[in-house]
Amino acid sequence: MLRRLNAAAVLRVLYEAQSLTLTELVQSTAVTRATVENALAGLTEQSWVEEVAPDADGPRQVGRPAKRYRFRAEAGCVLGLDIGVHTVRAVVTDLKGEVLGVRHTAVTPGLPGAERIAAARVLGRRALRGCDRTTAEVRAVGIGTTGIVDASGKVTLSALLPDWAGTDLCAALAEPFDAPVVVGNDSKLAALGEHWKGAAAAARDVLYIHAGRGISAGMLIDAKVHAGRRGAAGEIGNLPASRWHTAPARLLGWTGEGQGDAEALFAAVRERDPRALRILEQYADDLVQGVAAMVLALDPELVVVGGGVARAGDLLLDPLRSRLDGLVLFPVEVVASTLGDRSVALGAVRLALDEVEKQLFEVASRG
Repeated sequence: MLRRLNAAAVLRVLYEAQSLTLTELVQSTAVTRATVENALAGLTEQSWVEEVAPDADGPRQVGRPAKRYRFRAEAGCVLGLDIGVHTVRAVVTDLKGEVLGVRHTAVTPGLPGAERIAAARVLGRRALRGCDRTTAEVRAVGIGTTGIVDASGKVTLSALLPDWAGTDLCAALAEPFDAPVVVGNDSKLAALGEHWKGAAAAARDVLYIHAGRGISAGMLIDAKVHAGRRGAAGEIGNLPASRWHTAPARLLGWTGEGQGDAEALFAAVRERDPRALRILEQYADDLVQGVAAMVLALDPELVVVGGGVARAGDLLLDPLRSRLDGLVLFPVEVVASTLGDRSVALGAVRLALDEVEKQLFEVASRG
């Protein structure tokens, strides 16, 4: 048991570093040199670790250079899937989170659930092929999707895709990729993605607002997704008083003829069109109701606004900030997403990597 624990300790230290010498590993793990050497031999045999060749262009050293070792991030990969109402997106990364490939495909709201899953399977395989990876190399699959997702990975409620409720995504995607599957709500995973690689990297308590064809929210508490007992945390849009259900219609109908789109609205706002300016102000009025309620409940360090409407930048964020300041007890920073439409898929990757880390250290403990 002690040997297994030591191997796990060595692997964890290497996983979190670029490369380390034997001496550095001894210092970091606080075990003997012989113990570290034995652990490295086993991990190398399992292909998790390899010795790093000396830098041929580096400075010449007197005597034999110290051996260096690294974790082999290329020993496998993870797949992150964003299965949405209008788009399915796939991101493949190595075991350290380096993006290897990205693919996406359009779907329709009316697409049956079975066909939406089939589209995700096909896209995942395409993304793997595009970066010369195979399904056999996938160590975990992370999935972000619309709707309320319970702890088992099953969609329990879905307002946007009625036939999606009851879908067991873990069961549906585990067999095609022969890997563990972890699932979360899309807005909650977008918050995780922004914390990992986006606008919220420096914050631990984060509120993410998706402002697009619909409005939804996700939150992190102490850098961890807060899903709630049934996966329904943050579903404040269910309250009519939040005005989140009706707000998106303002953007589509701003021309007064029941048609138009957000990009055209933003262009008109930049031209100082009076009607467009008024519509965007009204949208901010609607959006801030739910945002303020969640800020008062969570007291976050940061609010990140993503989704298609976030592309308006300060055209939207400035009126939102000014309204929010008048409703909350303490000022809170409000910023636009820096990951855009990749935030959910990257959050799904991070969820999958968390699962991989559990696997890795369990593999080491079995060494």
